Amino acid sequence: MKTILSLLFFVSQLAFADAGKLVKENCASCHEDEKLNLISLSSMTYLTQSELMYVLQNGKMKQQASHLSIQEKETISEYLAQNEVLGTMTGSSNYKCPHVIEKRDLKQSSSWPSWGYDNFNTRNQPHSNINADNVKSLKLRWSFGISSQDVRAQPIVIGEVILLSESDSLHALNRKNGCTYWKFTSKARLRNAPVLNEIDGESIFLVDSDFEVYKLNLLSGELVWTSKIPVDYESNIPSASPVQSGKYLIVPISTFETVLAIDPRHECCKTSGGIAAVDTDSGEIIWTHRIEEKSKSLGKGLITRIEKFAPAGSAVWNAPGIDREDKRIFFGTGQSLQSPASNYSDAIISMNLESGEKIWATQTLKGDAYNMGCEIPGIKRLVCPKENGPDFDFGASVIQSKNQEGEKILLAGQKSGWVFRLDINTGEISWKSKVGNGGTLGGVHFGMTTDNRNLYVPISDRKVNKDYDIDAKPGLYALDFEDGDILWEYQLDDICKSRKALHGEGKCSTGFSAAISMTNNVIFAGALDGRFSAHASEDGSKLWEFDTLKDFMTVNGMPAGGGSIDSAGPVIVDDWVFVNSGYSQHGQMAGNAILAFSLD
Repeated sequence: MKTILSLLFFVSQLAFADAGKLVKENCASCHEDEKLNLISLSSMTYLTQSELMYVLQNGKMKQQASHLSIQEKETISEYLAQNEVLGTMTGSSNYKCPHVIEKRDLKQSSSWPSWGYDNFNTRNQPHSNINADNVKSLKLRWSFGISSQDVRAQPIVIGEVILLSESDSLHALNRKNGCTYWKFTSKARLRNAPVLNEIDGESIFLVDSDFEVYKLNLLSGELVWTSKIPVDYESNIPSASPVQSGKYLIVPISTFETVLAIDPRHECCKTSGGIAAVDTDSGEIIWTHRIEEKSKSLGKGLITRIEKFAPAGSAVWNAPGIDREDKRIFFGTGQSLQSPASNYSDAIISMNLESGEKIWATQTLKGDAYNMGCEIPGIKRLVCPKENGPDFDFGASVIQSKNQEGEKILLAGQKSGWVFRLDINTGEISWKSKVGNGGTLGGVHFGMTTDNRNLYVPISDRKVNKDYDIDAKPGLYALDFEDGDILWEYQLDDICKSRKALHGEGKCSTGFSAAISMTNNVIFAGALDGRFSAHASEDGSKLWEFDTLKDFMTVNGMPAGGGSIDSAGPVIVDDWVFVNSGYSQHGQMAGNAILAFSLD
């Protein structure tokens, strides 16, 4: 018996060594390169084996892993998840609500029904009791742990119900105690927030990573219908959240080809950003719009002999806004992926809601062609576009508001650190203001807020591999609507020397990258270093702060810890504020906590 056990141990060790070799040969060169700002191999231990397998088989790394067999992919995913924090837990709650959702539960005075709060993307909650005088009494009431290392998707709140998506699950929770009403499982991963059906107020829409659109009954979580949005390539992804106006569900289309271009064997680049309109009643596709015309061959690379294509890129990374009155959609685009850069990259675009036709497009930066191959010295000359960046796309949603004369205006923040005001009818730039240093990770990264008097701007200015024109200024800023002048600034202090990730080897960074939100005279902002704070809209002074870089006792029994706050912004409802903590992308600090705060 002893001999058999020894033999089994020996065999298992051999298998372990072989798995390590597979990881080293196929994963280490990119994921251990700090210049690429990718999730590290050690941070991947915070992922479950099923999540890792999905990434290799159907997700971001599908092309890079295409030469591997199913068995090899399973071996790699098992090896990387060997020390997974979450074990075999599924994320399903053991704290069930004692009753089902009733219609009265949805009819509360305060909700947050979509990513941007309203169709103008103001991220301003007018129905809240929180203000500068009482915000100091906010206390953590409950927390919820998810099964992913990245709390990517922002929740929405409908009355007493909070809806949060993670991995392949949508959870419906009671917003006051975190108990679970129901859970819906999607066909593919969920990256974004759902949106409430404004027509009936009792159903929601959800889009998964394979462009499967779901209409769900909000009361029960039952499927009403499902529909598939056609896209040109598998590398197209729905990164941002959908929005709705009447019968139109507007779904933004992005592309992951900026990463695929790292492979010199990849025929870069063919994908384009876009917008799709889905009928909210039937699920039928009303129209689709490709930002760029179909890519054409530029010939073969001199060394690789791999064909190159352009135009490509102009991804839509942000939730579009909708002007119902004028039946217009507005949004920003990403950079081009191949030279020559197009006229629609790094642009603000206005589009007809009913037809999907462009009304106008205003490009704020010409010649921005970039992919991640530009960051790798060994292959840069093979895959990097001639223009080589600087990767100053629009990640943040465009905001619609009005000036002092009551005229409609658009406000847009770019990763360059520039903020723009545009004429809503022509796209003409009224003013532009240089707020941050800028970089591939911000500038203005995910979202601003406004009280229709001033514009409030988060600046990441995270250090990157390129030099820019001014010193980094991570913090919060207030800009005057009329001229773009900076009214006040709150500089974020750098405390990262004393802060380490709870899980993995993600590094602490200073800056506000996540979208910000406000109510009354208070702005809520989450920082890359894990701090969550409230600021006075009058002068930016800090009114309250909570450190999320810690472990939490969760209502669903899932081990949960905080980390970098990025991407998703705070959600404000009545006396409550909800925030996500943990984001390992770009080499940041992993985490998996949803935190709920309320006034005493």
